[in-house]
Amino acid sequence: MKKQRYRLDTKKGIRSVLYSITAIIATACLVIFLNIVFMGIGLSEYVRKTPDYVNVTWLEVTDQGYELNEDVRAKMDKNDVWAMLLNEEGQVIWEYRKPEELADSYSRADITRMSKWYLQGYPVYLRIWEDKIIVTGYPKDTLWKYNIEFSLPWIDFIKRVWVYFFLINFIWIIGLTFLFTRKWKEQREKARIEWIAGISHDIRTPLSMVMGYADTLEHDDNLSGEERQQAAVIKHQSIIMKELVEDLNLTSRLEYSMQALRKEEVRPAAVLREVAASFLNDVQEGQLQIALEIEETAEDIMIKADRRLLVRAFRNLTNNSMQHGGQADAVTIQIHMQRDKSRCIIRFEDNGMGYSEEVLRQLLNRRKKDAAQNIRGLGIVQKIIIAHGGKISFGNCQDGGSFCLIKFRSRIRL
Repeated sequence: MKKQRYRLDTKKGIRSVLYSITAIIATACLVIFLNIVFMGIGLSEYVRKTPDYVNVTWLEVTDQGYELNEDVRAKMDKNDVWAMLLNEEGQVIWEYRKPEELADSYSRADITRMSKWYLQGYPVYLRIWEDKIIVTGYPKDTLWKYNIEFSLPWIDFIKRVWVYFFLINFIWIIGLTFLFTRKWKEQREKARIEWIAGISHDIRTPLSMVMGYADTLEHDDNLSGEERQQAAVIKHQSIIMKELVEDLNLTSRLEYSMQALRKEEVRPAAVLREVAASFLNDVQEGQLQIALEIEETAEDIMIKADRRLLVRAFRNLTNNSMQHGGQADAVTIQIHMQRDKSRCIIRFEDNGMGYSEEVLRQLLNRRKKDAAQNIRGLGIVQKIIIAHGGKISFGNCQDGGSFCLIKFRSRIRL
């Protein structure tokens, strides 16, 4: 049995790892595709906002001096580009559209600086032509030049979108991973709920047979008293098993909103009286005292609820006080119901030892999956109240004992 369970756990672990790897690969592929799209947009903006480069690399020598090629001249005029020719001493011996603010002579240091950076704010390019230097310049604030160069409008575009680029990448990675993981978990939980429902159905028939035979043996006068007592124990334990299976099935369905609520108009006051009467009739005299106080204004309050589940919740609260209260004397439960504007407020109190810190911590932990045995009934109460749109809280009374406060809102009709 242990070997088979180990194999099942191993297969489950392998499936989890394979699914995680698949989710990561799928997310990475989508993110890469998104990056390619953004890079395409960025490159298109770069092409659109970058001016045409006009590098004057040679001049025609004529009797009148140096001349530009007509095509190069037209391109320079179109892009507002200028040029000048420096001799070995750094003097300007020819120029075309050179800004007036620029000097006519440059030192070697000036030439060195402008070969890498700017010339008085103008982006420039230097080319060697014969034993001279051709300087081609562009308008100010059109190029960012620092070893590599980009047009300033394109840089402004990148400044505006790079934060969104990384943010979208991050959102895609987190969102897609969460989506894949959530879908996988939903499938697992659905399979888990279906498995629990199947087990519950399969157990119901043999368990009913055991309970029936145990009841027959309990009332068989041909058996001794000890044997009838043993049959009663079997019957009682079978009832407990049946309740545990039902609790497990109900908890799973309420946890994932799969329990279909058969809502109808219900009077909480009548349900509380019914539950209190059933407990008082079933226990021996002196073991239980229930003080039910219903204010006159709360008598006719109606809420839209599943009466069967509401009875279950109130019974679980009463059962918890009887089984886990730790009372030395008789169990005393006080139930108070009142109307507060449009809300129905119900408060259960008992004279027990109160809830431990661990129990209160588990009750406050809404992400718990498997509740401890001593709070399973209270966990079902929580889920039932929340499924009906109500609010519930647990705590300890100052004078000893515990309490449960239930509030139904928005679905109350007078």
